[in-house]
Amino acid sequence: MRRSDLPERRERGPWWNPWWMGIDKLQEEISRVFDEFSNRFMPPVLGGGAISVDVYRKDGNVIVEAELPGLDPKDVDIKVYEDKVILRAEKGASREVESEEVIRSERYYGKISRIISLPVEVIPEKAKAKFKNGLLTITIPEKEPEEEGGYRINIEMED
Repeated sequence: MRRSDLPERRERGPWWNPWWMGIDKLQEEISRVFDEFSNRFMPPVLGGGAISVDVYRKDGNVIVEAELPGLDPKDVDIKVYEDKVILRAEKGASREVESEEVIRSERYYGKISRIISLPVEVIPEKAKAKFKNGLLTITIPEKEPEEEGGYRINIEMED
C-alpha cells in the first residue's frame, strides 16, 4: 500500500484553497521518494538496518505493522504521538565469529529506528502492541475530528 492510498490529512476549512492540493501532492511525492531512497541506500551507509512497515486504517483504528525479524520484544521501544509513531530497537550479535576470514557478513547488529507519520490524529494513550513471529502490530484508535471553534448564532427575521 502506498502513502497516496491513504486519505488526505488536511481538513478543509474556510481558509482552504484548491492550490493546497497541489502542494500536498508534491509533499507526498517528495516523502515517497525520500522514503524509498533512505530505505535502499542510507541504512548501509549509516550502519543501520531498515524497518519495513505497513500503515493502514481499519474499524476506526490506525494499524502499523513493522517487520522486526530476529528481535526480542524487550529490545523494542515504541513511542506513540498524535501524528506519528517512533520505533527504536537494538539487535545484539547472537554469537562471536572467531574466524580470521569472514566469507560473507550481511546480517545487521546494532540500533535501528524509524519515524512513521500517521494519516490522521490518534489517541496515543490507548495504543496497543502485539509481537508475533517477528511482526510487531500496533493498533491505535483514531481521534474523533473536533468541530471547528466558534459560536453558532441564530438569525432573527425582520419584518
